Amino acid sequence: MAKLVSFDQANSHAAAIDIGSREIFVSPDGIHVRSYATFTAGYRQCIEDLKSDHIERVCMEATGIYWIALYQMLEEAGFEVCLVNPKEVKQVKGRKTDVADACWIQKMFAAGLVRQSYIPKGKFKELRMMIREREDVIIMGSAYVNKMQKALELMNIKLTEVLSQIHGASGIRIIEAIIKGERDKEVLLSLCHQKITENKSEEVKQALEGNYHETWLFLLEQNLKLWKVHQVQLNIIDKKIEDILDTLNENKPEIEAIHKAKPIRHHKPQIEDLNQKLLNIYGVDTNCLPGVTNYSVLKLLGEVGADMSRFPTVKNFVSWCGLAPGHNQSGLRSHRSRMKNQSRAGQIFREIAQSLITSKYIAIGSYMRRLRARKNSKVAIKAGARKIAAAFYNLLTNGSAYIEQGIEKYQEQIMLKEKKTLERLINKYNVKVLDY
Repeated sequence: MAKLVSFDQANSHAAAIDIGSREIFVSPDGIHVRSYATFTAGYRQCIEDLKSDHIERVCMEATGIYWIALYQMLEEAGFEVCLVNPKEVKQVKGRKTDVADACWIQKMFAAGLVRQSYIPKGKFKELRMMIREREDVIIMGSAYVNKMQKALELMNIKLTEVLSQIHGASGIRIIEAIIKGERDKEVLLSLCHQKITENKSEEVKQALEGNYHETWLFLLEQNLKLWKVHQVQLNIIDKKIEDILDTLNENKPEIEAIHKAKPIRHHKPQIEDLNQKLLNIYGVDTNCLPGVTNYSVLKLLGEVGADMSRFPTVKNFVSWCGLAPGHNQSGLRSHRSRMKNQSRAGQIFREIAQSLITSKYIAIGSYMRRLRARKNSKVAIKAGARKIAAAFYNLLTNGSAYIEQGIEKYQEQIMLKEKKTLERLINKYNVKVLDY
């Protein structure tokens, strides 16, 4: 007869739920399991049964989007809900069933062996959903930008070779004029930004000499219309985000800006006074952080929130972002592990680090280039992102502003470190240094 495995109890009156698209499986004690349909009536019956079992806290996996409706109903019913990453409560291979999963999760949760995922509350939850929706709309709109590029290439119009992006202000004006029938290269050039006409006038005119074709022009027009639809949707979402930020700003003291806000080069949110709104919510000026724009701060606000008290130390925060160095040791050997990015916040910090890796003035950029020479780009960007995440945490928790000392200061520190290493080796091996 199989022996029943038990753990020390850290969470009493705890139940676990394994969620599927059609059924949920609930274990109130790690032994017995009940199933309910995923209709609202089934969720309500589940809540009533949990209350009759005197359950106070519930653990559930983040399964797709199926967990969201039940999570909200459980919270409204007064339960303490713990959402966990399915990978952290993975069942042993060969023993995985929905019933066994519910029992296993209950035992792990009762023993305090699971890590709770961060779910924002109130307006912060709405903000996260709106920002993620905005990112999705941008991704969907980019498909039509690619199709516009394809239509231009089919006519051998090389705008992509002379403009950084064809969906910028200059590119869209040129495309609209081409669709309306304009073929004069001088007229089309005049629609570009002044800097383009001053520096690339001949290149642009050569790029605009194409083989215009009725079918390709039709495709260009259709994809431009669809791209514009997505831009209208972005503006509507931006207005909703602005309303949420206004609500979060209520009763907040006005914070004076210390640093100048960095320009947002791509997909700038159309939100009035965004910098001041973020200043008031955070209470500190995040513009001191290298590579961090108001848009990246807005995305971090949706993913991380403004309260960092749930992270006891900077190491906890960096680990939660998925930016901590991997430690995979067996015996005396350290094994390489494939880097996994399971955190949206970590990805935001990676994108910031990516923008700094070629910087000629930022010390973190020089640090990443030195590391890239020894390792590779992925490792270097992750290390740079970790430094930026640590600076972000320190700024929000104790107000420690990041002070950029520049590449020269960083290189001077590297030189001093190397000099000390050489002196230590000289003393260790009693080497005599000759001057020439």
